[in-house]
Amino acid sequence: MPLPLDVEPDAPLLLRGAQSTTRADVQGRATQLESCLSLRGVTRLLVKSDQPVHILSAIDAATRLGADVWIAHTDLSSHVIDDIVREHRIGAIVSSDDATATDIAPTTASSQICLMTSGTTGRPKVAAHAQEHFLGRFASQPSLPALSGSRWLLTYQPTTFAGLQMLLTSVYATGILVLPDERTPQGFLNAAQLHGVTHISGTPTFWRSLLMVMPPGSLRDLQQATLGGEAIDQVTLDRIRLAFPRARTTHIYASTEAGVVFAVNDGQAGFPAHWLTDGVQGSQLRIRDGLLEVRSPRKMTGYLGQAVSTPFVDDGWLRTADRVAVEGDRVHFVGRLDSVINVGGAKVDPFSVEAFLLSLQGVTEARVAGVRNQLTGFVVAADVVLAPGLDPDAARQRILAACYQRLPGTHVPRVLRIVDAVPVLDSWKKAV
Repeated sequence: MPLPLDVEPDAPLLLRGAQSTTRADVQGRATQLESCLSLRGVTRLLVKSDQPVHILSAIDAATRLGADVWIAHTDLSSHVIDDIVREHRIGAIVSSDDATATDIAPTTASSQICLMTSGTTGRPKVAAHAQEHFLGRFASQPSLPALSGSRWLLTYQPTTFAGLQMLLTSVYATGILVLPDERTPQGFLNAAQLHGVTHISGTPTFWRSLLMVMPPGSLRDLQQATLGGEAIDQVTLDRIRLAFPRARTTHIYASTEAGVVFAVNDGQAGFPAHWLTDGVQGSQLRIRDGLLEVRSPRKMTGYLGQAVSTPFVDDGWLRTADRVAVEGDRVHFVGRLDSVINVGGAKVDPFSVEAFLLSLQGVTEARVAGVRNQLTGFVVAADVVLAPGLDPDAARQRILAACYQRLPGTHVPRVLRIVDAVPVLDSWKKAV
């Protein structure tokens, strides 16, 4: 299933500053790469590049050959890449327009797209998706043709699941992907203004950072604001809708393993509780031991590697690490299982404290983590970014007073720092 790059071949696909790459340019690179791989008998290739043109041309070439393609994070060390190449018998590494052959003999391919998981230290897991199903989801979406000419700002790293979704959506929608010169809030804003983006998808952390540098009334062409990659709080959703009253606001629940599970368009954090019984968008949902489990038709076929355990339980259900709670007719995400702070035996979800801090007047960003304490094991610590012009000492006293008044004692930050910015990863998730 080659990518539909022959549709409007002279139309731009990638824009970075004054540079433009057409759909025909990408297709031509894919043809050249296909010839190179075919001559060498390569059936499995690995892409180690964060350039969208290299990733798209490699996927297109692989689909023509029926080859397997791995998309590697560019921050992986050379020895980790070498281990992956040896274990999975990969015949070529693509890091530019050409392919460097390995010394591994050709082996049988399964027409898979293999993605690296994120948020790990050392060697990531490899999630395999059948090319036919992975790409078929884009080919079969009835809404994409109506988005022809739309302009999408690439905020995610293109080697991630979310980033690849953006790349492929632009291809299948005959849209344009806008790349920033710098992956900073101001760099993203400059690129969005220069090219008149109509669609932006990013993490809640990204959106809050963008809103901090964006003058009121900017980006009037924006039609769609999408959030994903982190738990979504109501305050951030409300701020986005206030800044872009004419844009539709959507938050998506997806992962490398599960694929895109569902999208929520009603402007409310969490998702409707009746989805637990009725299902949504072809997926089934349930809660076990406080964790969300999903069964999705868009899930991976499995992790690759004999030593890797499966996350699937009970006839195809995927056990996520996302903690959820039912409140009335809504299911809310309350944090990740591995982020819980144990304060004297009480479980504190950093996300719930962050959401509370963000609801306070003058707080534009917050990061909560645990710090060791001799008496309780851990206590809550918070970094807070203030709106411009506020007095830090007065704001700190006001924030702490609100915390003591409205939060359980275990949730009150015992360390509260006023900072200029919180650290973020390349994925625009908060660094823990």
